[in-house]
Amino acid sequence: MKLLYVIIILAGALQMAHAEKSAIRLELDASQAPTGVLHSHLTIPASAGPLTLAYPKWIPGEHAPGGPLSQVVNLKFTAGGRPLAWKRDDLDIFVFHLEVPSGVNEIEADLDFACVVGAEGFRSDVCSSQNQLVVNWWDVALYPTNLPNDDDPFTASVRLPAGWKFSTALPKDQELAGNTVVYKTVSLKTLVDSPLIAAEHLRVIALGGRQPAELDISSATAEGLDLSAKQIDNFKRLVAEAEALFDGPRYQHYNLLLSLGDDIDHYTLEHFESSENRLPGKGLLDARILLTTASMIPHEYIHSWNGKYHTPSGLDIRTYQDPMKASLIWVYEGLTDYLGNILAARSGFWTEEQLAQSLAIDAAQMTYHTGRTWRPLQDTTVGVQMLYNSPNAWSSARRNADFYPESGLIWLEADTIIREQSHGQRTLDDFCRLFFGPDANTRPYSFDDVMSGLNQIQPYGWKSFFRTRLDSTDPQPPLGGLERSGWRLIYDDKKSELISDMEQIHKIDLLWPEWQRWSFSDLRYSIGLLLQDDGTVLDSAPGMAGYNAGIMPGMRLTAINGARFSIAALEDAVRRTANGKALEFTVANGAATGIHKLDYRQGLKYPHLERDASRPDILQKIAAPAAHIGGS
Repeated sequence: MKLLYVIIILAGALQMAHAEKSAIRLELDASQAPTGVLHSHLTIPASAGPLTLAYPKWIPGEHAPGGPLSQVVNLKFTAGGRPLAWKRDDLDIFVFHLEVPSGVNEIEADLDFACVVGAEGFRSDVCSSQNQLVVNWWDVALYPTNLPNDDDPFTASVRLPAGWKFSTALPKDQELAGNTVVYKTVSLKTLVDSPLIAAEHLRVIALGGRQPAELDISSATAEGLDLSAKQIDNFKRLVAEAEALFDGPRYQHYNLLLSLGDDIDHYTLEHFESSENRLPGKGLLDARILLTTASMIPHEYIHSWNGKYHTPSGLDIRTYQDPMKASLIWVYEGLTDYLGNILAARSGFWTEEQLAQSLAIDAAQMTYHTGRTWRPLQDTTVGVQMLYNSPNAWSSARRNADFYPESGLIWLEADTIIREQSHGQRTLDDFCRLFFGPDANTRPYSFDDVMSGLNQIQPYGWKSFFRTRLDSTDPQPPLGGLERSGWRLIYDDKKSELISDMEQIHKIDLLWPEWQRWSFSDLRYSIGLLLQDDGTVLDSAPGMAGYNAGIMPGMRLTAINGARFSIAALEDAVRRTANGKALEFTVANGAATGIHKLDYRQGLKYPHLERDASRPDILQKIAAPAAHIGGS
């Protein structure tokens, strides 16, 4: 046995040595990060003859061909010190063809990537500012398409601006002079799955756990790093609660990356041993920001188990040029959405009341998304790649990436059914431990695998349950989980804390005429209109008063009952309709102006959850902490 052990160790060492020898070397010069320009120099093993290289196209977690190829602003190849001609593929613009001359065993590529500065939105190319940087390695990489991502070795290094600190889950090999860090050889899959954050101001906080986890925060200002003791406790509890949910971590270590800066906000993405999260500069200083994004960080963390450790079939692509099939995204994202909400409450980021407010918003959103009457939830999963970047305009009629909240509501219902059927002996937590736990079969999971796992926890007609909801075009959303948990969806004229903070803090991103941020008022719960603060209609829900009056996205309200438009005047006028007051808008449609009268008498309406005293409060049990921390 001892000899066999030695042989295994030697074989592993030889395999690593071979990988390092044949690895692509990616040297990233990010020393000019404040200007937005990143220079990548790649040394690629090659032999004489045709060579096909690709720029990553389908990015895991984005579920779409989102590789930011348009920001490659310079690309040159050399072989033996001489320029090497290249040709882009006629059908796939992410693919490049070269002819390697004889006598050459490697080629070199120089790629300049321009981070988008001053723009916003869910896009990895918004990656640098004056004093911050986020490196997603697919932005600056090329790779041969003949190898699977798992078997394509890369040795990466990065040179940072003087004095900047950094953090990443990549294993470090050595630090060199000139603020350069060299990382150990890893597969392309691991490299792409290991973002790096760097900044003048960076703080590391140990979070504990069975395997070490840490919170790595970069900030545009030193002040932004000042967490309260309660916030630190919430992050530590998050790790403990996730470990309790899944029976421990699957990773060896975890870096929860959090970038705080107004110039690189919005983009978040999951990875196996890290997650990349971003918030505005005051994300931890203004309680409203963390409140309204509280489930985001647990959501991305949960993906370490659901999605990275155990991946749905169709998302387990061989290379980054292979299209993803997202028919199971209602598990990958939907179950994660539900669990993210639950862990936000169990960790203390939310109270039970705030969890209820979030669920009320989800339920109401799915009610005014009338696209559900022609487009079932299953179709939004298959068509996910065109939904992430779709505009607010017509989102109620089209549906957007609303498989997050709708699937979350379905998983809440599944949880309540398990609790009812087992008389409180089992919960969805048990399914999570079975399906994503240390003894789980980690081959890519199928629909039938999910059904089998649920039946192992609690026998039930799960296939019919999910197929009915996934394929439904019922105008009513799946609210059975709220009702079974002892709550009902109601509307009144009081904004919840969560809605009020969202309107004040999280402004709307527009896709036209350019990227801008606006304050907004969401009245889709009442008159069916979403408006920005200059009166522009962002969305109009079919079948509701605004739509029925002919007010459509792109039009602009200029006056309300003869008075100049403002958000405050609009909300006051809608409130007064409950007392019989008329509602008349002057609306600009391009150069034309018209009067639109709304047939509406119900006043302001905002969603809330109300307790149903005839049922026990199961939601309280679901939100209750499961981990024992500090001997408690």
